[in-house]
Amino acid sequence: MYNEQQKKAKQSMQVKFAQYVGRFKELVYLPEYNFINDMCLGMLKTNSVICNRIAGALNEKITVKKVCERFTRHLNKASLGETIRRTVIATQCRYFDQHTAIIVDDSDIVKSRATKMEGLKKVRDGSTGNHDQLGYDLLNIISCQSGSQGYDIKPLSSDLLAMGIEQDSLIQITEDRLVDISLASNNKGVYVFDRGYDRRSMFSIVRRHGLNYIIRSVGNRGLVVNGEEHSFLEVAKSMKLDYHYKPDKSKQHLNCSIKRVSIRLNPHPVKHPDTVETWLIVARYSQDERGRKGFFYLFCDFPSQPDLTLTEIIYKALNMYKIRWKIEEVHRHIKQTYGWEQIQLTSYTRLQNMNQLLLLAMCYLYSLKRYAITYLQAFPAIMKYTNRSWKNIYGFVYYRLSVLIESCFSSVSRFNIQPFKGKWLENQQLIIPCLKNGGM
Repeated sequence: MYNEQQKKAKQSMQVKFAQYVGRFKELVYLPEYNFINDMCLGMLKTNSVICNRIAGALNEKITVKKVCERFTRHLNKASLGETIRRTVIATQCRYFDQHTAIIVDDSDIVKSRATKMEGLKKVRDGSTGNHDQLGYDLLNIISCQSGSQGYDIKPLSSDLLAMGIEQDSLIQITEDRLVDISLASNNKGVYVFDRGYDRRSMFSIVRRHGLNYIIRSVGNRGLVVNGEEHSFLEVAKSMKLDYHYKPDKSKQHLNCSIKRVSIRLNPHPVKHPDTVETWLIVARYSQDERGRKGFFYLFCDFPSQPDLTLTEIIYKALNMYKIRWKIEEVHRHIKQTYGWEQIQLTSYTRLQNMNQLLLLAMCYLYSLKRYAITYLQAFPAIMKYTNRSWKNIYGFVYYRLSVLIESCFSSVSRFNIQPFKGKWLENQQLIIPCLKNGGM
């Protein structure tokens, strides 16, 4: 049985879910809205993306087979996934600022034993690095903002891709998503890319749309300095490492240098090439406690902040690039907890729609981190933090939030969930007992 504190926390969680999904009421027909509600609720209850498990967890009065048939009818609607994608981006991109990192990364779904799933292709298995497995590519984008309670992560976009079916290329789809996010956020934030995006086409995109960006370099392209093109290493070796970077609370120390260079956008050398200017940052590790040492290189530019000094550019680029790893943690969390790679649908349209529904469910889950301390007070046995380690809830707490939601929603269905009625009073929130008068 739940005590009074737990009942209030559970009620608050249900209201937030109804509020989160309720924005689709005005965008889709009622059967489609009910379908979105059921799918997201079922994913959170079962930690699964398999239709049979989701249907069984809804406890409807009809058979699981009939529920799955209803799911299939809606999953076949290509426009439904597009509606979810647009709504998620418009909602999640609010309140961005110039310190928001928008992290772009590729991933994959490996389906090594599948034979009848539409659009299967050879993908790179991130676990082994091999390209001998069948599956699908993923283009994922999240935002990460630093605050008083750690990093606030928001999933922004996820596209499941089969290049043999998609009419657009991967770089065109990437550009479309970047433009969508830029428009929704009023061109706020800094786009952070790993080495795989060190391509001329990406530099052309960020210049064309005036985006703030950080791209890690692979260090093997020609660079134009003073109108002449030189090898990358030649330019890098000519730069003196006279800047020093030392993050707070870290033994790591970097010696850095920065230089304004140009990158040729033409695929082959020409007499008057089309170029894009960018900052090149060369950084060298001093050996730290993990034994890391050596060089790495970043390209960056911040056109919305033209008054930054060279030192500020270096610190901004290095501080924002080091949180790029957050998207890898998100990938691992969703794959391990919700079985991202266990999707069992033969139609490519259904696969894409299921991926968008999972994205929507994760948007709700990740929005609950701001209430983690409240849930810790109500459910200490589930959150599993001690008096010494409770501050870890400001870290990557989403695994435990997944367990908490699964428990709190175990007996909830679309028909009995606490509805959102457009008003949620502050006195309905939990009071933290460790503070006098609840901190008010």
